[in-house]
Amino acid sequence: MRSKFFQSLSILAGLFLALSFWNIGLNWFIWFGFSPFLIVIEREDNPRRLIINSVLCGLIFFSLSLYWICYVSFLGVIFLVGYLLIYFVLFSICIRFLYRIKVINSVNQFFVIPSVWVMLEYLRSHLFSGFGWASLGYCQYLNLHFIQIAELTGVYGVSFLIILVNIFIKEFVLNVKSIVLFDKRYLKRFILVSLITLSCILAVYTYGDVKLNNKIEGRELTISVIQGNIPQHQKWQPFYRNLIFEKYKKLTRMASFDRPDIIIWPETSLPGYLDEEDLFREISGLAKEIEKPLLIGAATIGEDKDVYYNSACLISKDGSLEGVYNKIHLVPFGEYLPLPFIFGFIDNMYEIAGWTKGKEYTLFDIKGNKFGVLICFEDIFSDLVRDFINQGADFMLNITNDAWFGRSPEAYQHLQASVFRAVENRVNIVRAANTGVSCFIDPYGRVIDRVSSKNEDIFIQGYKTQTIFIKEMDTFYTRFGDLFVLLCFFLTIIYLLKGFVFKARL
Repeated sequence: MRSKFFQSLSILAGLFLALSFWNIGLNWFIWFGFSPFLIVIEREDNPRRLIINSVLCGLIFFSLSLYWICYVSFLGVIFLVGYLLIYFVLFSICIRFLYRIKVINSVNQFFVIPSVWVMLEYLRSHLFSGFGWASLGYCQYLNLHFIQIAELTGVYGVSFLIILVNIFIKEFVLNVKSIVLFDKRYLKRFILVSLITLSCILAVYTYGDVKLNNKIEGRELTISVIQGNIPQHQKWQPFYRNLIFEKYKKLTRMASFDRPDIIIWPETSLPGYLDEEDLFREISGLAKEIEKPLLIGAATIGEDKDVYYNSACLISKDGSLEGVYNKIHLVPFGEYLPLPFIFGFIDNMYEIAGWTKGKEYTLFDIKGNKFGVLICFEDIFSDLVRDFINQGADFMLNITNDAWFGRSPEAYQHLQASVFRAVENRVNIVRAANTGVSCFIDPYGRVIDRVSSKNEDIFIQGYKTQTIFIKEMDTFYTRFGDLFVLLCFFLTIIYLLKGFVFKARL
């Protein structure tokens, strides 16, 4: 009976966590949704059942929050979720070990447990190319007061706070009888942990409130983004080539009447290779016609004719090719095949693009303002964005094509990452997405405008023009990176070593 109850708690926790990442207004579930799983970790004595419950919780969470990957590869989502489950298992084993040998107590758990989670979340975001999607902090991208600390800690500081609050909920639930009966043995301790939790929440909220009251000013730059809404099955079909190009040209001409300084097209929006003479002639002619520079996503061919890049290309208003950025961080098993001598069989099962990795952090210039481009899911990688900023980028663009994943939470989960990259580095991030969300994010994470129609912002076509204000705002995170994560690593390692030493003495 007890084991069934713990299984139910694990499933419930996974469901709460997943719902926090769906675009249905339930992101506040995250502030208590992890606590049922924390109860299981603390009270389940059987290691085998603990691992089973960890798998259950992780399986529900990742399957429901990342199900959209099955639109591209059903086998891929199975392997990915299976891999991600490892982190839930490692988390539960580490915490249960520290509980069992009494290294952590009712007070220091508020710092040790979130540190272990942050450490594992960071490892998940970096190992094997990295998959930082669904880091807990991301779901709070609309909770502007609580995400401003990202300029100090990155998204991991928000994840830390979420786990801390869930520990408090867990403590309250497990000791509610003692609290209600005013048991003096526990009441003092509960007051202390309440003060710790409340102090952390108030500190983060106050910090955010101060930051959000800052006035945004700086150099003005007007940008238009185009959202073509091209169905994925049409993108590379010769039959639709002219239709696609004409749609983008029409939207671009309409946007040009807003007199922007530059017009942005999404990832691989050009229906062919930029190196094709007829295509380049047409895109060059369009830029000269409207007398505006165009930043377009296009496939390009390298000097070696068998080398292909997923690129962002700047066409000047006189029609010349002014610069090219080739995507640096490619999607494994989607844009390239890692370790082909092992995974070669996958190439026979699924179509893999076969792009080549870019090597240079290309910075473009518009009216004296330097900017970098993040293609597809490159905005997930905070280190990549920091590198662009540290090399002189004044703002960033994200061009992407999320048509692959249909009407799913994916488009908004992708937007979450862009919001955090803006806050971490206090820069504007402008997004042009084939099917949405195309929008303008200010340095404080506010989505100030987006392409929309009838309250819909995905799977519609349109354009939007907005003026952004550019000002250099150097942040702690931009300069020092994940120093907060390093502190969490040290704290985790110290307590684990302490636990092993203590166990050896028993």
